[in-house]
Amino acid sequence: MTKAKHTTSAAQRREQERVRRKQRDQNTKTRVSGRRRGQQHSTRNTLFVIGGIVVVLVLTVAGFIYFAEQQKSSIIKTAKPDVFKSLTTVSPDLLSSVNTGGLHSTISSVLKPVKHAPLLKGPNGKPQVFYMGGEFCPYCGAQRWAMIIALSKFGTFERPLTPIVSSESLVPTYSFYKTAYKSQYLDFVPIEVSDNQSPPKTQESLSPEQQQLVKTYDAPPYTSAQSSGSYPFMSVGNQFVSAGSYFSPTLLTGHTYTDIISQMKDPTTDISRGMLGAANYIIAQICKTTSNQPDTVCTADPIPSIQGKLPRASLPTGHTAIASIRSLQELAWRRYQEIQA
Repeated sequence: MTKAKHTTSAAQRREQERVRRKQRDQNTKTRVSGRRRGQQHSTRNTLFVIGGIVVVLVLTVAGFIYFAEQQKSSIIKTAKPDVFKSLTTVSPDLLSSVNTGGLHSTISSVLKPVKHAPLLKGPNGKPQVFYMGGEFCPYCGAQRWAMIIALSKFGTFERPLTPIVSSESLVPTYSFYKTAYKSQYLDFVPIEVSDNQSPPKTQESLSPEQQQLVKTYDAPPYTSAQSSGSYPFMSVGNQFVSAGSYFSPTLLTGHTYTDIISQMKDPTTDISRGMLGAANYIIAQICKTTSNQPDTVCTADPIPSIQGKLPRASLPTGHTAIASIRSLQELAWRRYQEIQA
């Protein structure tokens, strides 16, 4: 028996095609929607990961800052008054034992003579020691130890200096900010240009005359072009200039004040050799500008022999003074009056 054929009408075929198109459109929408949801999910995951990384970085930086501040606070607590007193009363025998501290082979890269320039004097006619540094600076931190020892041989700090730990490299040191210093042999003019914040902010500004002094001598040929304008900068009577520290600040990093003083008193340690060797070089420079006064300091061993090792500088002849001398003297006098007030 033969089965009868089922004939599909044109209307039925159109309806079937419409249903198939509708199904295809629905499948397409489903796939697109799925991709969008996947993309949104992927974007959310990426943002979540980035956000997590940022949070970790912020917490890490905050933790580091907190740890550094805690460490600085812990070190500063060891800066007892007797530490500063020991620093300002270093015995001549100890300075003699250390002598140059082995710095004679490296100091020429930092210490330079100023030729054909007059002796820079303060308002009372005394040779002037000018210093420019920053509290954040580890090299300034090292140089200050030696400067305090040396300056204490020619005068007195009226009060203990403020102990700080440099925000860079954590070097324990003291600040010259608002220093009160008296001497019958020299004038001391320190400027701490930047504070101890991270990043550092301006604390004291150089006068136009001081800017000219730094521009002239904290630059080639007295230092390299790369180091031009660097801290610390020191001028001793405008006869000797230094751009940098005489010994490495890494010797002091992480040490307490009491530990530094303890090692300073042992002439065989690197800290003692670096710190006291640098102090002897500064003393020798100052003695050159004070006509070897006081005699008890300038004729004591090893100062005369170190003076012979200093680079030659020309003391004043005639009226060859640089234009900024008088302005610097007036500035020193104003600073002296401010301290007295």
